[in-house]
Amino acid sequence: MLVLGLVVTLFAGGAYAAHGAFCVDAAQLSAAADNARLVQRAAADENAQAQGKARAEDKQREAYEWFAGRSESGLKLRGAVPSEEDRQTLLGMVKAHFPDLAVEEKLKVVEGGPPREQWLGAMSFSLKQLSHLKHGAVRLSNANLKVAGVAKSAEDYVEIKKALAGPLPAGLTIRGDDVRPPIADPFVFTADLGANALSLAGSVPSEDARKRLRDLSRELFARPGFDDRLQVASGAPENWGEAVMAALRALSRLERGKIAMSGLAVSIEGVAPDQGTAIAVSYQLRRDLPKIFSTSESIKWKEARPPTAWPQT
Repeated sequence: MLVLGLVVTLFAGGAYAAHGAFCVDAAQLSAAADNARLVQRAAADENAQAQGKARAEDKQREAYEWFAGRSESGLKLRGAVPSEEDRQTLLGMVKAHFPDLAVEEKLKVVEGGPPREQWLGAMSFSLKQLSHLKHGAVRLSNANLKVAGVAKSAEDYVEIKKALAGPLPAGLTIRGDDVRPPIADPFVFTADLGANALSLAGSVPSEDARKRLRDLSRELFARPGFDDRLQVASGAPENWGEAVMAALRALSRLERGKIAMSGLAVSIEGVAPDQGTAIAVSYQLRRDLPKIFSTSESIKWKEARPPTAWPQT
């Protein structure tokens, strides 16, 4: 019995010790879980604050979206202005740039945005560019400007491209430039070759095309004078570049003459040094022009002079 009691006592003591250790471990686990939950909650709060700040910044950026769009007869204004005073200032700018257009405005006074002077400078610059367009739009997102549309004339196209290239008002950045030259219909090009000069006039589809024609003309024509009156325009026919180069090469074989291109019709006239060259130029032009173009030729040649009869002695 004594041995049995001792065993029971020892077992009971061990059980109590194990129970105590288990209780300590459980308490520690509970505290660790609480700490983990606190860390997770703090991280969630921090993330929520960051998202809230980002939404506030996005809202502010959205608040300063400003837009002006024009057609040939009217102007629409949308977006935010810093104050009623600035709204009136903006409408005064609009009246100065577009005195004959009907204005439909739905502007809202919204606090915040770029500094006032910077914003007004951006407004003035944007409206100035819009005044060069036949139809199009300017959109300002804070200090980021996008411009799109068709220029009123070749001169307007040059002016707006020059302005968008800089220098710009303080703080302004160009984020989009989709300004196209005016449409030429028909698309006309002429090259007039005289004894001492070559003159180019009419339309070209781009400044790059203009440069290529200038370079080719200097290569083909040995003339001291060169007059470039080309203007950039939209509306060039397909394969126009190939056609105009073929026409210039044909013209270069004449002593004097002219080529004229209007739409898909090409004509050449002038004086060749001899009959064989005149026939060859007509054949060359018909051969080298793209198939969609038509051609007409009126090429004369110098009559061969009879041999000089020397008097007999």
